[in-house]
Amino acid sequence: MTRTTVPTLVDVAREAGVSIATASRVLSGAQHVSESRSRAVRKAIADLGYRHNAVASALRSQRTETVGLILPRYTTGFLSALIESVSAALDDEGMSLVLRYSADGEDHDVATVESMLSRRVDGLIICPPSEDVSRDAIAAADRVPVVQVGRHIFGDGTDSVGLDDHRATDLLVGSLADGGARSLVTVGLSPADPADARRIAAVRASCELSGVAFVEAVAADAVLAGGVAAANALLARSAASGTDEGVARGIDLEGRSVDAVVCANDDVAHGVVTVLRVNGVAVPEVVQVASLLDVSFGEGDDREITTLRHPWPAMGREAVRLLIDALGSAAHADSGGARRVTLAPRLLRGRSSR
Repeated sequence: MTRTTVPTLVDVAREAGVSIATASRVLSGAQHVSESRSRAVRKAIADLGYRHNAVASALRSQRTETVGLILPRYTTGFLSALIESVSAALDDEGMSLVLRYSADGEDHDVATVESMLSRRVDGLIICPPSEDVSRDAIAAADRVPVVQVGRHIFGDGTDSVGLDDHRATDLLVGSLADGGARSLVTVGLSPADPADARRIAAVRASCELSGVAFVEAVAADAVLAGGVAAANALLARSAASGTDEGVARGIDLEGRSVDAVVCANDDVAHGVVTVLRVNGVAVPEVVQVASLLDVSFGEGDDREITTLRHPWPAMGREAVRLLIDALGSAAHADSGGARRVTLAPRLLRGRSSR
């Protein structure tokens, strides 16, 4: 072979003293090859300067060795841990990541999925923005394996990795109860949304377990402004109850005293805490506030909101594991029941609770 000749797999096999099939197996990682032969092949690759032709390989195998990851447009920076873990796990499998964010509009997920499929991705990992919007999109992806991460749409037959809601709310409500909470409301979870309704049910069950009264679920947008609006509305109702000691007691809803608020996420919680303090309600001395979803970046102890950090890195790794398993199953289309992996969060204590 001359210096100007591009090395081929045949050259690699000859240099390593193995068959072309063995050299190919080392490159693909699809089957086990002895350590000595694998080393010989990789040395030949390095010595010859061989570059794997992914396009030619895809044509032969009908696989592109790429996986699509679709995240909602409103995704905040905390999901960078998910992106990094998915990318690293795919790298370990010799696969590449194609990242897309959903566009606006009711059919945005469907359009994004179709765009991914047009690029011949081998599988999809989807973080659904909502059950209603994403159900059709996941159905549109039925030609390839799909794994859902985070929010799970039940009954569609796809594998999923998510949070163990009951373990999460047991941690959070138990912490508030240990700080003296006797009654609470939720803010930012809508009973009309199926996923939120499940979280509200989990909070109710945790309240019963911890001896805390569940007063009501206050619907609000799951953003900072939603927390501000909800807190103002709660204080207005408390004032309207006619109790002169309303502020001193915290929040009084038609005679029901509330001394804890569980929010959908940190943004909502910050809005609630700000309004309560501006109006003279001491947090956490009178009312404790906590969040079901940490959206911060730091690991420091100087934390305002008591919150739950979701295990995004572990979720990413599990999602890739499920997807690789599905890709390796010739019976993917008829594989039967979906696999559901649930992981526990970590409680991060802040100044908003006792």
